[in-house]
Amino acid sequence: MDQALFISKRENLSYFTPDFTRIYFGQEFCERLMPGAKDLAEVLAFADEQGVGFSLVTPYVTNKGLDALEKLLPMLAERRPDAEVVCNDWGVLHLLRSDYPVLVPVLGRLLNKNKRGPRIMNIIDKVPPETRDYFVGTNLDVPAAAGFLKKRGVYRVEFDNLLQGLDLDKADPEIHKSLYLPFAFVSTTRFCLTANCDSAEGADYVGIMPCGRECKEYTFGMANPVMGMPLIRKGNTLFFINETIPEVVNKGGVDRVVIQPEIPI
Repeated sequence: MDQALFISKRENLSYFTPDFTRIYFGQEFCERLMPGAKDLAEVLAFADEQGVGFSLVTPYVTNKGLDALEKLLPMLAERRPDAEVVCNDWGVLHLLRSDYPVLVPVLGRLLNKNKRGPRIMNIIDKVPPETRDYFVGTNLDVPAAAGFLKKRGVYRVEFDNLLQGLDLDKADPEIHKSLYLPFAFVSTTRFCLTANCDSAEGADYVGIMPCGRECKEYTFGMANPVMGMPLIRKGNTLFFINETIPEVVNKGGVDRVVIQPEIPI
């Protein structure tokens, strides 16, 4: 079992232990939080020193975000041509295949389209068996979807530790699967409610606007009886915590566990 450490800032390299065989570094949820070239170079140097694999994690992006990635990918391709790039945007995958074919594409968890909200646990035992199978299945069960990925060189897909569980028995065996622990994301949006949250003047404004990266300072707890468990709002994204090791790991359906010691924003 491959064990990877996921960090979103260079300082969190302090979480690294010899148990890890790979470092994930980057940002899934906001292009404004992508690392700069200096931080990427330092984390790459650390990975080289430790002799471990490296995966650059990328978010969904605008054209501005694509421009920022264009400052990182050439260095990554030159220094670590065996590196993975976790893509959470189809445009990023296209860029990778067209301009950086040496790098290894991985489909991020934002694109696997699993049903992930905690409210699903209110109905999972009440629906017909075929409906439950749908909620625990993945798009890798569909030959056309798996073929679409393999045609583009994608042979690894990332998954959250869903409350209802994952059934990978029917998933394409040629595509490897990773599982993220313990933070699972519920939803994300470019309309960040954390932006300017500590400014009285900004109280009436919600939208895509300049921010002071308040998400680095503030984390909000959210509770609703319908959800059945607490939610965490960090920046533009909602998370829940699921520390239970699912059966799919013990059955060998997953060959990499990605550990997030902190919320990955």
